[in-house]
Amino acid sequence: MEIKAIGIVGSSAVGTALAEIFLQNGFQVRIYDDFKDSLGVSLAKINWSLSREGKGELFSNIEGIQDLTKFKGADILIETLPHDMEDRKAFFAKLKKVLEPSCVIAANCSVTPLKKLIENTELPEELTVGFNFVQPVRSNQLVELVKTDHTGDTTLEACLNLLRKINKTPVIVKDNPGQIVERLLRPFILSALKVLEEGKGRPYEIDAAFKEIGQLPCGPFEAADFIGLDEDYKATQEIYTALGSPERLAPSATELRLVQYGQLGRKSTIGFYIYEDGKIVGENPVLPNILKYLGLKQTSKEEIFTRILSPIIDEAKILASEIMASEYDVETAVKLAFGWPKGPFAYARDLSHLLEKKKVSEFDKLDAY
Repeated sequence: MEIKAIGIVGSSAVGTALAEIFLQNGFQVRIYDDFKDSLGVSLAKINWSLSREGKGELFSNIEGIQDLTKFKGADILIETLPHDMEDRKAFFAKLKKVLEPSCVIAANCSVTPLKKLIENTELPEELTVGFNFVQPVRSNQLVELVKTDHTGDTTLEACLNLLRKINKTPVIVKDNPGQIVERLLRPFILSALKVLEEGKGRPYEIDAAFKEIGQLPCGPFEAADFIGLDEDYKATQEIYTALGSPERLAPSATELRLVQYGQLGRKSTIGFYIYEDGKIVGENPVLPNILKYLGLKQTSKEEIFTRILSPIIDEAKILASEIMASEYDVETAVKLAFGWPKGPFAYARDLSHLLEKKKVSEFDKLDAY
């Protein structure tokens, strides 16, 4: 099976970026959206980008569509936007009537398990996979290729070849809530929130300590603001519920408060930080009103780093055991998705002296003062 004709559902930033990537690599593309204006904007962005690179002739290989029957002949259909399950159920029921019997379905699969979608639709199990393109899509190489026990070997091989042709690095993941990337993002941000709530630093101090000790490009609060606090909280809630509500992954009340205030991160210009033109220009002045002990306790950079990294390592071990993932695949996914020089298992080995668990003193409990 060779994939040549690409169907993309959704002209969001992800759909637009994917369409251009496929065009740049010689594929025929059709991109669908319910909203005519959104589709027009998407096509204009693609045309502009190709023209600026001197590749304007490639624009003839894409068609914007609003009629699902025009997906007929597609070799693969890629869903780029997560929707309500009832909406997805109705949408895929319509698609079934127009797609070729051999068309591969690549569902959006970052948080919700692929199995849940298949159970609620009549998608062909052998031909259905999950794709999670990690953002920013143009620059991040990682794609989680999600399979179930019923995914066909031919389907999997065709998808691997397709992703490699567009210079992506696919990591095959056995279907589970959050896959690898979203699952490990949870302890990354949640553990930092716990450090913050305990008064062991302000957001910029915690981010700076984590980046300095680990030689890492991004701190947990910067990451949360980039994702969007509403999206992060929603993902945390869904994964927490799907896994049986383990206490270690319980959603944060602090993050929920900020979401309720409409302070969602970079997209709303204020989250844990204040933003101007996408750059941090200050720290959220509301935080002292939410957090009783904000920045009260002097804490070493090493302790902050350890408190954030240890839960990620623990979760990586649990995840690898649950889905029988190799250490190599988990390390690859984390390095590419987070931009880290090494993955959690390598950190566990290399920084074992920092990660030894210490007994908690009564003086560490702020309420004891």
